[in-house]
Amino acid sequence: MFDFTFSKIRVPGLYSLIRRRYRKQGDIVPLFWTEHCMECSAPACYKTCDRYKRRADGDCIRIVNGITPIATKEGIGARCEFRTWAKIESQLKTKTLSGNSYAFLYRIFSLLGYFFRGCASISPFSKLQYFFDKGWFSVRQKIINYIINSKESTYALTLQGTINNNDHASTFLVDVKSVSRHLFRDIIEVPLGESRFRVNIPPYENGKKLYFINVHPTNAEEHITIDFESLELKPTDITKGKKIKLVVWDLDNTLWKGTLIENKNVEINQRFIQLIKEFDSCGIVNSIVSKNDEEEAGKKLKELGIVDYFVFKKINWEPKSVNICNTIMQMNINANSVVFVDDNPFERNEVLLRQPSITCIDPSEVEEFVKCERFKMIVTDDSKKRRATYKMMESMQQEEKQWDGDINDFLRSCDIRLNLSRPTERTTPRCYELLQRTNQLNSSGRRLSLDEVKKIIASDSYDCYVLNSSDKFGDYGIVGFLIVENKGEKNVVTDFVISCRVANKKIEPSVINYLAKKYGGEIAFNYKKTLRNGPMFNIIKELGMQKESVSQDTETYKCKYDPKFHNIVTINDLTGNK
Repeated sequence: MFDFTFSKIRVPGLYSLIRRRYRKQGDIVPLFWTEHCMECSAPACYKTCDRYKRRADGDCIRIVNGITPIATKEGIGARCEFRTWAKIESQLKTKTLSGNSYAFLYRIFSLLGYFFRGCASISPFSKLQYFFDKGWFSVRQKIINYIINSKESTYALTLQGTINNNDHASTFLVDVKSVSRHLFRDIIEVPLGESRFRVNIPPYENGKKLYFINVHPTNAEEHITIDFESLELKPTDITKGKKIKLVVWDLDNTLWKGTLIENKNVEINQRFIQLIKEFDSCGIVNSIVSKNDEEEAGKKLKELGIVDYFVFKKINWEPKSVNICNTIMQMNINANSVVFVDDNPFERNEVLLRQPSITCIDPSEVEEFVKCERFKMIVTDDSKKRRATYKMMESMQQEEKQWDGDINDFLRSCDIRLNLSRPTERTTPRCYELLQRTNQLNSSGRRLSLDEVKKIIASDSYDCYVLNSSDKFGDYGIVGFLIVENKGEKNVVTDFVISCRVANKKIEPSVINYLAKKYGGEIAFNYKKTLRNGPMFNIIKELGMQKESVSQDTETYKCKYDPKFHNIVTINDLTGNK
């Protein structure tokens, strides 16, 4: 809900628009978005701040003309012209209402808001004006708190919205805070045109404590106008989201019934053992995070014949959130592609507070959950051996910890080799899979379809490279895909994706530097910033590329061949491309 009370503009049919927007919606957390200042210390700052601009009720105007209702194709939305230090904020209570109840409450609050604002505007006395304006604001929040009163929330939430931006490309922050401290922050990319976003919000206790959620430009000095076609907080739909790359299992009362430390003859959940093997066969990796005795748990896993199915196991007495975060870091994957299965709501909540984008589920939910699209994968030869490549990563990291010296010397000792080949009918599905699955190490962020990939491969206007990597720990298979567009005398790397399994091995800059040499001493490199691909920009910095141009949020850099660049990676070009 947006507070339109102080809007200078009205739209006809407001209540029918509200009803149309929410009547078919599922459960929604009732937020009431109002305008605020990021540096507010009201009312003391009103007399000292030179940015203060008086609103009709005496508060400070931060949204020009107020939060303005707009008609959208789905019903009601809001236009916000953010001034310096502006934000929209709501008290955060996490119990939900049905779409119909939400729409009814929204309509009543909007009607009463206009009514009391009208009473205040015609009141001859300032104290009476204050009574109508502030009294209604206080009563409104008390009504919301009464309707949705609950002691605590143990489920994750998703703030989702549709933004139409015709001003300039920007970024916004989503913050959650209590009265005394900041609790959570995530970033939203707001490109020109229409865009959608989803931000996972951790569950917070909401009984006696007050929590607030706000949205504002990353640059506090920025002046920007955007249309929120929707902005809603809902219970997270775990069936929607990124494809699953990792399933982390608890042991006691999850993988087996009972507690191992109390009973060595625990009853095994055979269906979960079967699922672990099915995941493994299609490229979804399994791990363990359990508070248990490592030696005893290891013996039981060996006895079951499944100990080798897990990578980066963490069996200790550390907080599970710490262990899971360490596993994510070691595997170099995003938390939004991870599932954590644990029978204990406390443990799931503790993990969500640390990593809200992880999907945390009870063992009883697993059977139904694995039927969703997030588990449907393109199975290739490389995905079938993904566990083996992570095992090699694990061995390499263990050896790196013991290395005493320069990291580049360690990498040279690993004998890293990279074969470049042209895509074939057999390897093209793997190239497509990389384009779909790769987020951090994806230079363009594009999600080309399989047909688009095949057309590019078949075209004489492009040179395509399949990257196959190995080192002394083993063969990692196809780890990357790269497209070079030939524009006369200019050659441009339009797309470069590489698996996180070989990140930080100097493969990325080495292959670009090699291509610069191959294509006459220099090559252009396209980079489009996304929410996740910041690590890909490190290639640009490491090779000292110079920016040439910017077109529709895509930056083009010039990379000149550097003959002095370290010779850590041995490259074998089998493509025949010239």
